[in-house]
Amino acid sequence: MKRKFQNYGGDRHCATMPPVKVTGGFTLNPAQTNLTAGAVVPFGTLAYVDEATRLVTLIKSARVVAIASDTKKVTLEADEFSKPLFVVGDIVAKDLAATLAVCPKITAVANTEAGVQITLNKAIEGLTVGDALFEVVANEANVKLVAEPNSITIGEGSDAEIKEELADTGIDVTRDSGNGEVYARRVPPVPATLMEGSLLKGTKVSYTNSR
Repeated sequence: MKRKFQNYGGDRHCATMPPVKVTGGFTLNPAQTNLTAGAVVPFGTLAYVDEATRLVTLIKSARVVAIASDTKKVTLEADEFSKPLFVVGDIVAKDLAATLAVCPKITAVANTEAGVQITLNKAIEGLTVGDALFEVVANEANVKLVAEPNSITIGEGSDAEIKEELADTGIDVTRDSGNGEVYARRVPPVPATLMEGSLLKGTKVSYTNSR
């Protein structure tokens, strides 16, 4: 007998079954000022949820789909369903063990037919198509993610739109993909160091590489 799957996550299905929503209201952390009003938080964005404050910090990430001859110009995966949240001034890295000195800043962001093109103030050595880029902050001499993710976002469309006042932006998250799995190739990438088998560390969010 053939197995049937129902998909969830908008017109571009991002999960095979509905994830378990964390109860209670959450809003974006007003301290995370490098977010653009009107942008939509992609389904599956890594997030840190503070249960005490009810605030959510987003961890930005995206996949590289093209690198120009000027290797400081990098195109990131984007379509009508999902666009990266990177903005000018963000520091990015492909390697979370990198030193801060080698990590570039974004100096320009442009929408193109191929995706979202970012311009860096210096090239990332060894960057190739298919690599993932992550927003990072200083961690002594090295770098780290802006927060340690303990959930992913599950809002869609207008329900995931960033408001002018970040504290007015409601965010739905999950720590448990329930009886289904999240399509890893359709959501923002996760660092390999944060995966335990198919699970996001510290959660019950399970990923599948099926399309």
